Amino acid sequence: MQMQKETLVASLVIFIFLIFSTIALYQFVANGSIKVEQGLTVYITPVEPILFKPSLESQETPSDDERLPGVFGVGYPVMIANTEGAGLRIRNAPGLDGLPLFLGREGEDFTIIDGPSLKDSIVWWKIESTADLHRNGWAAQDYLQVLD
Repeated sequence: MQMQKETLVASLVIFIFLIFSTIALYQFVANGSIKVEQGLTVYITPVEPILFKPSLESQETPSDDERLPGVFGVGYPVMIANTEGAGLRIRNAPGLDGLPLFLGREGEDFTIIDGPSLKDSIVWWKIESTADLHRNGWAAQDYLQVLD
C-alpha cells in the first residue's frame, strides 16, 4: 500500500512537470521567447551550425622560414629514417592494426598529406611518395625525418 502511494505521488509530480513544460514550450513557440515571472525574458535565436572541414587544397606548404626544426605538419617533405636499412611498413590506417600496404625504403622521400593521428601511443602521419602518388599510407612519426 505504501509503495502504491509513493508511485502515485511520483506520477503526479511528473505529470505536473510535463504540464509546465508544455506551457513553456507553447509560450516559446507562440512568442519566440520564454517569459519568467520575475520579468526576465530569454530569447533563443536558432542559428545554423558552422562546420569546419579542413581542405588539403587550401593548405599551403610552409616556407623554410616558417618551419621549426623537427616539427611535422601537412605539406611538409619527409624521408624515412632510423630504420637501420630495414625500411618502414606503410599502412592503410593509423595504428599497428592497420594493414601494411608496402615497404618504404630508408631515405625515400614523401610528403605529409594528412594527420596527425595518435594510436597505440604512436603519432601517425599519412604520407605520399614524391615519385609515385599511388604509394601513400600511414607511417609512424618516429621513423620520419622532416627535410629542410
